[in-house]
Amino acid sequence: MVIRDVALTLLEEVPDPRQPGSVVKSGRASAIVGKDDGTVGLVLMVGDLARAEAQALEAEIGRRLRAAPGITAVRIIQTAERGTTGAQPDQEGALSGAIAGVRHIIGVGAGKGGVGKSTVAVNLALALVRRGLSVGILDADIHGPSVQMLLGITTRARATSEKRLVPIEAHGLRMLGMGVMSDPDKAVAWRGPMIAGAVIQMATSGDWGALDIMVVDLPPGTGDIHLALAQKLKPSGAIVVTTPQALSRADAKRAIAFFEQLNVPVLGVVMNMASMIGPTGETLHPFGTAAAGALPEAKTLAELPLDPAVVQASDAGTPLATGPVAAAMDKVAETIAIALQI
Repeated sequence: MVIRDVALTLLEEVPDPRQPGSVVKSGRASAIVGKDDGTVGLVLMVGDLARAEAQALEAEIGRRLRAAPGITAVRIIQTAERGTTGAQPDQEGALSGAIAGVRHIIGVGAGKGGVGKSTVAVNLALALVRRGLSVGILDADIHGPSVQMLLGITTRARATSEKRLVPIEAHGLRMLGMGVMSDPDKAVAWRGPMIAGAVIQMATSGDWGALDIMVVDLPPGTGDIHLALAQKLKPSGAIVVTTPQALSRADAKRAIAFFEQLNVPVLGVVMNMASMIGPTGETLHPFGTAAAGALPEAKTLAELPLDPAVVQASDAGTPLATGPVAAAMDKVAETIAIALQI
């Protein structure tokens, strides 16, 4: 019996603390995966449980799974969001036809903030445009939206009479995000389930037209937005952004494991701020060498330098189409296009 089947059989014996039947029947345990090395992963919805109840349930599930022959490790992700957006899920929980006309969705994430994830997401989207593809970008970082600034967008999104959101076009991209939906000077104070619902709503109600690929700039870390995206929109893959610094790499490893647990293929890692040119022309490595920072868990797609020209262009909302960063992102775009056959 395969590892996932073993896990499912055991989970069918774990009673749901709030509803009749097991945690599988109630949908409390979802995204259950089993790997050949004996690792089992699952998502556990605990939004209606007290903290002590949630911890006790996780401990009980972990105890039962770890006691089974062949299971070597158990990874459980707790979420407060069950997932109700109004679209109809298929038998696997994915939204059927959620984004009409969008062929592929790629998430750009990072285990921690401050690694240049949004800049990488925007420059990746632009590199895909330079390949002649039709590209959209969704800023899913509700609390810290910055894609509109990187693209120089100052207008607000509007809705059609059919209540479809009209993406704003800039630099050949179609863009939606909280930065063009609300007052940019006000903070968004929403709980996890509300944030996840808003992201799915923007994705599914956007009048995107026909897109070869949608790039989603995810918030840093791993949380409800990532779970909602993975479970409902079924992205074709994810890219993880990090710096060579050990602290950043440790968080990147967790992000990679998180995506893999949710059955989202990790297409590779972008090592940002890997080097810079010193005042006398020497190459400096402010966060350690990229070679020392390589992650065996995923392929390194690019090693981007810390380029003052990119910083200035980003602040001005006029992203560069030339230079070392743009050239590196063109290669990343080529790798992705080949992998997705677009």
